[in-house]
Amino acid sequence: MEKLLKIKEAAAFLNVSEMSLRRWTNNGKLKCYRLGGKNERRFTKQDLENLLRPGDNSVPLGISDTAVKDSSHIAHFYKNTDESIVEGIGFLSSGLSRGESILIISTDQRSSQILAGLNDLGFPMDKLRGDGLVVVSDGHYNLNEQLQYMTGIITNFPEDKGFRLLGDMTWAVKKGWSLDDIDKLETKTNQVLTGNKKLFLCQYDLAHFGADGAMMAFDTHGLTIYRGKVKKSPYFLGDCKEA
Repeated sequence: MEKLLKIKEAAAFLNVSEMSLRRWTNNGKLKCYRLGGKNERRFTKQDLENLLRPGDNSVPLGISDTAVKDSSHIAHFYKNTDESIVEGIGFLSSGLSRGESILIISTDQRSSQILAGLNDLGFPMDKLRGDGLVVVSDGHYNLNEQLQYMTGIITNFPEDKGFRLLGDMTWAVKKGWSLDDIDKLETKTNQVLTGNKKLFLCQYDLAHFGADGAMMAFDTHGLTIYRGKVKKSPYFLGDCKEA
């Protein structure tokens, strides 16, 4: 039998909490072995890797111990800045732990807070940015420029490692984008940018976007997050909309 990992080692490998591992073993989601008089949990690396990439190509999201398909386009609705930063750091740290490339599109202040949080977790952000594996942008002023920029960045990243984009859509508000422009960007993302080993998390501040913005996000994202819960959008239109 291959070397068995302790629960602390397994949690670090998956970038989740030990509590999550205990819950997953209790409900049968993850296999474990019980050893010693204390009946302690032990894990094989193969079982952990199978959890990361099961048959449906799922990967850990880094939010609420949830795994999603590795081609997901997700909308995160939030009501306060702290929530958006915490969830953004969780999403990106999960990707960095897996060796994925990162693109952050946000306001300068928000990006700085996220980068500082990732540094605090032990990720060498200056080096990763210097190596081109983490790219930060505050967005462009029109749709075509933004699409060209995102396409170029994604094309330059290594395809085999995976890719994550975190976009706090407040940047678009700061650039003067209309809701219709944002709708077109999200639709074009579904049509030409999403694909295997690519995760897109778009954050929406409900104070800025309101009901109309929320419904647009429901239309253009297959999954939504609100109050830490990940759910399928019943209104998702896929790539069927004209943009």
